Amino acid sequence: MNNMTEALVQRVFSAPKWEDLKADTKENLQKGLLDYLVCCYTTVAYDTHFPNVWNARLFPDAAHENALVIGIREKAHPYDACFLNGYAAHALDLDDVHSEIRGHPSAVILSLLMSLIEQKQDTARFFEAYLIGVEVMTRISKTVGKSHYEKGFHTTATAGMYGAVAAGAYYMTLQEKEFNQALDLCVSQISGSRSHFGTLIKPLHAGLTAQKAWQILHLVKQGVAGNGNTITAENGLLSMFGNEDSSIDSLLDEWGLEWAVDKPGFWFKLYPCCSANAHPIDATKALMRDWEVDLKQIASIQLYFPENGDAALIYTNPKNGEQGRFSAEYCAALLLTGRELSMEAFLGEEIPEEVSALMNKITRVYDENIPFASVSYPANRYSMIEISLRNGDIKQARCDIPYGSPGNPLGREDLIEKADKLLQQKAMPFIEVFQQEETVTLEKLLPLLKAES
Repeated sequence: MNNMTEALVQRVFSAPKWEDLKADTKENLQKGLLDYLVCCYTTVAYDTHFPNVWNARLFPDAAHENALVIGIREKAHPYDACFLNGYAAHALDLDDVHSEIRGHPSAVILSLLMSLIEQKQDTARFFEAYLIGVEVMTRISKTVGKSHYEKGFHTTATAGMYGAVAAGAYYMTLQEKEFNQALDLCVSQISGSRSHFGTLIKPLHAGLTAQKAWQILHLVKQGVAGNGNTITAENGLLSMFGNEDSSIDSLLDEWGLEWAVDKPGFWFKLYPCCSANAHPIDATKALMRDWEVDLKQIASIQLYFPENGDAALIYTNPKNGEQGRFSAEYCAALLLTGRELSMEAFLGEEIPEEVSALMNKITRVYDENIPFASVSYPANRYSMIEISLRNGDIKQARCDIPYGSPGNPLGREDLIEKADKLLQQKAMPFIEVFQQEETVTLEKLLPLLKAES
């Protein structure tokens, strides 16, 4: 088989320049950056684990503490900044997700890129690198197949390694040989298990992946490299991580016809919980618009999903709000008991007794006879809530296209409103750049981030 790493790098070098991108593509990249910054600032403001993560940096007294840590005044060694910003971007599960990745691209890719901007500031190259990183991450995810995630791998960390390395190698203008060497090292670094969902280790996957991507770039620049063609070679990526649904064609086919940031595009979130909750959340809200909830009349609740549509929602009976980020039962029970899907509801606090009691009435159902909608996001995904009342009545609602998904997307103004709601005045200086500028530049943005951290 041909050297697929070399073929991928050649595709990367053929990508268009910033000035040649469509207006929608440019806007999607800028929305991704805005949302990333909002998520990092929000973690610093709310997350009780962040001080411990800050104390876990490896080079606390390094001479080269010149990289920005978003949300605080202190800087860090670039290696540690990857770790800290990656964690912060993903810690509260507010960050963007991509349905074809089944993971969180910006938390990894932008954290790596932000660690490099002290070496050089090039706005156009930055956004081009971001575009390429998301594209490569998406294509690696599609290449290993959906079973990769369902077996337990956290794609944010596995496919994310390739996306971050590709973005960083492009931004730092590595030559073709070095670019190949960097991507070929990824297979020896990828890891990340979904068994850690509901703990601070899940968001640390994003930080650790960005950190390892930085290390790979550092190694290659120092002339440290291994074998080539490790995507398809014996004992390489597909040999180790491939499945029956793996497809090497996904790596290169139709490159550049449509970019992953555009189709299907980023999925931006309003709530600090897993995006797999979006369908049951919107279904529950739709039901509540047509029925005044009376908890005493509820006999049972069924939440319907297609098979593996709830694979990320690993907790059916969470013990605290942090685990509740990955529980459809918890989100539905919060809403039905009149509570908000607030930051506080998804922290490590014990779950209220009223919410726990209602969760005990909820079961998940997988009915292969339920038809898929002609259009849904992601494809062939839905959730339906069915409440059986003590008088025999049944209340039911369904969601196929959640708010915030590419089929019902958030605009820049919605993300600015998200920032204002979460951060109030703290967000205003850098938010104003996104309000006032059609194209946000690093030269205007970075001084504000440094001043307001």
